[in-house]
Parts: sequence; structure tokens; C-alpha cells
Amino acid sequence: MWAVQPSASLDAWLYEADPVEGCDGCARAIRRLAEAEEAGDQTGRYEASREVRAHPHHLGEPSRVRAR
Repeated sequence: MWAVQPSASLDAWLYEADPVEGCDGCARAIRRLAEAEEAGDQTGRYEASREVRAHPHHLGEPSRVRAR
């Protein structure tokens, strides 16, 4: 079973990052994400986004998808 909503593209989900406000770990990852986006570094984007999604503050919470 897919962990991604059928209406969302896989690429959008892979690069999605919804940081927890006030979390230093999320803030660092978001800065790396912005740097990777600016540099065109797809691997860096994925790694930074993955770190935000896997951060301990996110564990046990449902995946957050922003309204587009």
C-alpha cells in the first residue's frame, strides 16, 4: 500500500517538508533544503526533506500535506 495520497505526485511528496515551528533540527534541515534547491541538488533536497519528515517531533503524527 502506498504511503502517498493518490492525488499527490511522488516527487512532490519526496521533496515536501513541513517543519515543526520552533524546532532547531527542522530549521537546520529547512536551511539545507533551501541551499539544495538553489544549487539544483536533487539529492540534497530529498535528504533535507526526509530529515524533516523523519524528525522525532513528527513521529506518531499523520503526514501533513499542504493545500495547494
